[in-house]
Amino acid sequence: MKKSLFFILGLGLLYSIGCYAQEDAHLKRMTDDLLQLRKQNVSSDALNKIVVGWSVSQKPKITLMDEIKRDIINEFRGKGANKFKMNQIVTHVYNRQNTGMVSKGDYFNSTEKDIYYSAIEKNIRGKSTATYTLTGHVGVQEFVFMSFNPKTKFSARVCGMVAKPIVGKSGTLSVKLPKVTKDKKIEIAITNESGSNESFIILNHNPQK
Repeated sequence: MKKSLFFILGLGLLYSIGCYAQEDAHLKRMTDDLLQLRKQNVSSDALNKIVVGWSVSQKPKITLMDEIKRDIINEFRGKGANKFKMNQIVTHVYNRQNTGMVSKGDYFNSTEKDIYYSAIEKNIRGKSTATYTLTGHVGVQEFVFMSFNPKTKFSARVCGMVAKPIVGKSGTLSVKLPKVTKDKKIEIAITNESGSNESFIILNHNPQK
């Protein structure tokens, strides 16, 4: 009996070491919302629910991580792309939370002052690694990566740190960077290990301090 108990406890310890428990509460709530969106096959009602829920007055603001460039070689366009409709969601939420948007070049940037959350959807070819660079972020950075298909095999690294599976959430990975300075380049690499093209979400909490 004691041996069995020790064995179970040992497995639990290994599981906790190999997985990630999300730390920022709002990032966790957004992750949970997107997991539900994935289950509901991105219906109009599900999309509207997220837009309304994320844009209520007491919720933190979010913007599009639009400054990271497209990886032309390793991303795809057309049929099967943008399965989450994430970029449209963030655009609608941003418009509801803010006024005076003139162009996406002026406003859609993950370093926009006093907006601490950002997201973007990327479409990565099968058996390919897409790379991106962020600059201007300050403080401890928490990232979430999510595949549209929960069974898609993929990996992610941020500044060489391996993203770990999030406890209890299939098809999601997360990583936390120690405090970074404004001049540090944040290098992101996402590897789609499956043979099929897939859509991925990147979420970030940037405290800006």
